[in-house]
Amino acid sequence: MQYELLMDYMDMWKRYMKHDNHKLGFPSRSIGINNSSSTSFDDMIEEADNEIVRTISAVIDSLDIEQRKAIWAKWLGTKKPMYYEFKLQLAIDNLLTIVGRRLDI
Repeated sequence: MQYELLMDYMDMWKRYMKHDNHKLGFPSRSIGINNSSSTSFDDMIEEADNEIVRTISAVIDSLDIEQRKAIWAKWLGTKKPMYYEFKLQLAIDNLLTIVGRRLDI
């Protein structure tokens, strides 16, 4: 996986993490109104993006707690851990490897 692509994915993850979701689990569309089984291109792109964000989130959750804190500090604005730059670099290296394997990129 290329570094630039991972940074784009991390920005998607950041938007996802900062997005307030008050839908209470209800679908955004009614099931009975549209009888066609085809999905639009935008729906397919949105689903692919959601899958990427879920993968990124799962990989971040699997990292060492100090690496997670460094990622949270960079993208979510939380408090930086001690040796922040070193831990962030380790986390990014791990993300490049693990996400690249999981997404086959």
